[in-house]
Amino acid sequence: MGGFLSISILGSGSDGNAIVVSNGKRSLIVDAGFSCRELQTRLARLTPAPAPLAAALLTHDHSDHVRGCRVFCDRLGIPAAASCRTAEYLRSRHQLPARFSAFQPGSRFGVAGFDISTFPVPHDAMDPVGFVIASEGLSVGIATDLGEIDAVTVSSLHDCDALVLEANYDPDLLRDSGRPLRLKRRIAGRHGHLENGALCEALPSLLSERTRLLMLVHVSRECNDPELVRTLARNKLDEMGRHDVILSVSEQDNPAGPFKLEGTL
Repeated sequence: MGGFLSISILGSGSDGNAIVVSNGKRSLIVDAGFSCRELQTRLARLTPAPAPLAAALLTHDHSDHVRGCRVFCDRLGIPAAASCRTAEYLRSRHQLPARFSAFQPGSRFGVAGFDISTFPVPHDAMDPVGFVIASEGLSVGIATDLGEIDAVTVSSLHDCDALVLEANYDPDLLRDSGRPLRLKRRIAGRHGHLENGALCEALPSLLSERTRLLMLVHVSRECNDPELVRTLARNKLDEMGRHDVILSVSEQDNPAGPFKLEGTL
């Protein structure tokens, strides 16, 4: 009998990020960028409810990814895992829970039946990483904050059953926004965030025959449009002949999912 993975986006954007991956027995939360109360509220809105959480995985130290981590993990009695420099930085700011572990980007480890591979990503944080989470013969690749999709990202994410990728901004909307020039340059830099066109150009390198789900996240409220993202990505998938790929564009305020992937063990 085949196993399954389910993926839910509790919310994604500059006001908070959190993703839940479950194999039906246990679950992991990737980032905890909302308050503890808000995380619990959003988890309660998922139907069906995910399996009990076993751990939190942190991509990097920015507040929209770690805001609720300490209180949430301590309240649930679960550990957090972060890259070494991220963990050290968060510990210095008293933002780490009582139980935590640190890893080197590029390393691989196991948690509660999940096999987790990590890889460095280009972003202006202490030690940012992406994850490939595998269980039940299925895998989901996650890269939510990165200025470009480099060779390491491509090699790490290729051949996943599901991908959770950033589609942060449209260049014209960013240019015309009221944001300070310094912030615009930071966002558009190679260690900033990923623009729609770059995401779409990378899809042929990232998707394999086994990829069945594409979830686009961290869509800017001010400098992007979910419908624009959906149209561009769908057009690219159609151009690739990948009409079979389920496409989801997540927003800040409304949880998306769970999306269920079934495998054959």
